[in-house]
Amino acid sequence: MDVLIGAPILDMSSKQLQGKYLIMDMGSDGAEEFKRKYKNSIYVYLMPPNVQRLLSQMKGRSKSRLNRNIRQIPKVKQVCDWLVINDDQDIAASEIEQIMHLVKEHGTSWGDVDIDTMKFLCSRSLHNPVNVEFLDNYYARQQELQDKEEMEECL
Repeated sequence: MDVLIGAPILDMSSKQLQGKYLIMDMGSDGAEEFKRKYKNSIYVYLMPPNVQRLLSQMKGRSKSRLNRNIRQIPKVKQVCDWLVINDDQDIAASEIEQIMHLVKEHGTSWGDVDIDTMKFLCSRSLHNPVNVEFLDNYYARQQELQDKEEMEECL
């Protein structure tokens, strides 16, 4: 069986895609390449709320996938503009939809956005130092847990 992995080449001007959002799930390596090609894309980093949730999601997956996630964190901060915590699937989906709508509507001109919307956007922005610190600390703890687990396996 032939397996193809990757993102398709898209004609964003096609009738099928006009007026629609295309949501893709990819790591920061793929997003970086995608961003070079599709300048008007919106990049949201979706992550679990805590290390325990991450571990339960990673159960049954390879350690290499977790290592890749940890390794890609510096790129996430370069590629993505938005951070959404996936504590509740419906809320996370709603926040992503809200971000996409606001960015499409306002672009980079936020002068006419009300204060509550600005607070929401700031709380989800990866340009907000609080979110960058949260992301760094989250994966630093995860790396520590992984290192400890590997040490225990060696003993």
